[in-house]
Amino acid sequence: MAEPFKHQTDGEPLTRSQDIAARLSVAARKLRFSTSNRSKLFKAAGLRPRPLEVLLNRLNMASVAILLVLPILFGLVYYGLIASDKYESETRFTLGTSSIALGRDQIGKATGIPSAMIAQDTMIVAEFITSREMVDALQKRVDLHKIYGNSSIDPLSRLEDDATAEEMTKYWDKMASASINATSGIITVKVVAFSAKDAQNLLKQVVAISEDKINEINDRIWRDVTNTAETNVQRATERLKTARADLQQAQNASGVLSVGASSTVLSTLIATAQGELLSLQQKYQSQSRFVSANAPQMKVLKQAINSKQKQIDELNRQMAGTGDSDSKQRSLADVSFDLSQKELEDKLAAQDFAASVQTLEQVKFTSKQQLMYLDTFVQPDLPDKPRYPHRFLMIVGIAAASLCLWGLSLLGIGHLRKKII
Repeated sequence: MAEPFKHQTDGEPLTRSQDIAARLSVAARKLRFSTSNRSKLFKAAGLRPRPLEVLLNRLNMASVAILLVLPILFGLVYYGLIASDKYESETRFTLGTSSIALGRDQIGKATGIPSAMIAQDTMIVAEFITSREMVDALQKRVDLHKIYGNSSIDPLSRLEDDATAEEMTKYWDKMASASINATSGIITVKVVAFSAKDAQNLLKQVVAISEDKINEINDRIWRDVTNTAETNVQRATERLKTARADLQQAQNASGVLSVGASSTVLSTLIATAQGELLSLQQKYQSQSRFVSANAPQMKVLKQAINSKQKQIDELNRQMAGTGDSDSKQRSLADVSFDLSQKELEDKLAAQDFAASVQTLEQVKFTSKQQLMYLDTFVQPDLPDKPRYPHRFLMIVGIAAASLCLWGLSLLGIGHLRKKII
């Protein structure tokens, strides 16, 4: 009995243990070299992956195809074979003013427009170039659908045949650009088209339409300025007529045409009368030594003296007045106060009228020239080679973006695997 037991202990169990140990060693070796993910652990252990693991594996393969392979393939095919060449024409101009004719500071005086408005008008022109109004004006001169909707243009760059006005404006905003140099005020305009000739012609039309817009602004400004100047002349004319009528009425009422002339005449009369009175008084005194005061000739002299004195008193009253408030006759001093007010108003009205007429003549003279204009010092050029697309850079950019997205997807899938498996 002891011998069979010994054979079982020393023989077959030992062999079985060695076999199990060898298998465990192989499995441990496979597990040690299989550390990339859990599916490999399952495969190394001879186990079947779980459904979630299968789903994540398929999601990983889909991310490779969708985020990496397809975008790079699209970039290679589109930018390498399909994308249409784009040509860019460029021009540069400034918004000039008629400062030579008007004088450096006369624009604001003649038009009421401050110099800061010139900078604002420069911004208006730049914004106008990419506006819907520009698109509408271009449509009247050229066929934008024929230029940008040609069947030879690739589908992604082509203007749709049934594009609405808003869609055309958005499309034009991508094909045209205008920038302003803040230091010099130079406006740089660029237009892109699918042929060099179309790009140049379109840019020429843009410049012409912009000049028309400036002319329209000029006409509106000069209309307003001229109307204002004419209104000022009419107002000054009415004021002068009223002042002249009031002065004439005051002169007729007082009987005095000019205070200065009347004062001179009265002063002369008073001086003459006083001289005559002095002569009569001297004659009376010299004769009174030899002739009685009751003598006829002495009475005549006395009456002449009294008459001359009354004449002088009357002249003095006419000159300065008597101060009697009940007197109906007005003195030259009273008349002088009223007439001086009327004459001052007449003088001011005449000066206002003269200034208004001078301003109107200046406006009419300067309105014959442009207040603002486009000074194009770089004419629209004819491109000799395509500017866009940058095929190599676009392909490299798409590849780099695809790699980044694919890397982010791998990180996300790995994080999800750790959470749910």
